Amino acid sequence: MTVPLIEPTDRRRRRTHNAVLDAAAGLFATRGFRQTSVDELARVADVALSSVYANFPGGKADVYAALACRIAREHAQEMADAISAVDGPVELAVFDAYLRFHASNPDAFRILGLSDVGSGDSELVDEARRMVRTLLAGVVDEAVAASTLNARAARMETLRLWGTVNGMIALGAQGFASTAEIDELLAAVRSDLASRIGVE
Repeated sequence: MTVPLIEPTDRRRRRTHNAVLDAAAGLFATRGFRQTSVDELARVADVALSSVYANFPGGKADVYAALACRIAREHAQEMADAISAVDGPVELAVFDAYLRFHASNPDAFRILGLSDVGSGDSELVDEARRMVRTLLAGVVDEAVAASTLNARAARMETLRLWGTVNGMIALGAQGFASTAEIDELLAAVRSDLASRIGVE
């Protein structure tokens, strides 16, 4: 049952669905998933508790899974927009768009990984993992297709950059590196990328 993972077509249900996800994004960022109750989600979303369960039958874990899918769709769209708008080497555009997205959505990395929920929390968690993986794999495929490098080199470069940035985000999230250190490291990665693809 994937229905809660997809925005409803009915206007009223869509409004409730999005209000709950908006509330969840704020509450999960400030209080954390485990400390947020379904009652709080309903209160902040300004919807009845029964409306939360009508849209997300599995409760809070379904909300988390749906939020991960929404973030993945937004991320994939922003990356696709950046790729289609680029007039030069796609690699720098992809790198910059990826950094912008995560700078604007500091909790996205954790939520996209569905870090706070497991299969036992909701039957939708595994489906959400597949959906997120498919959407993000599509971004990699688009970046590879738009690259001037051969397909293997483009894929390896995309994965290298993705892994590097995700590693930096994880270092910051775990307190191993300061924001200034991460910014310095990412600037060095970008500079190296620019020189390797012949852009100054």
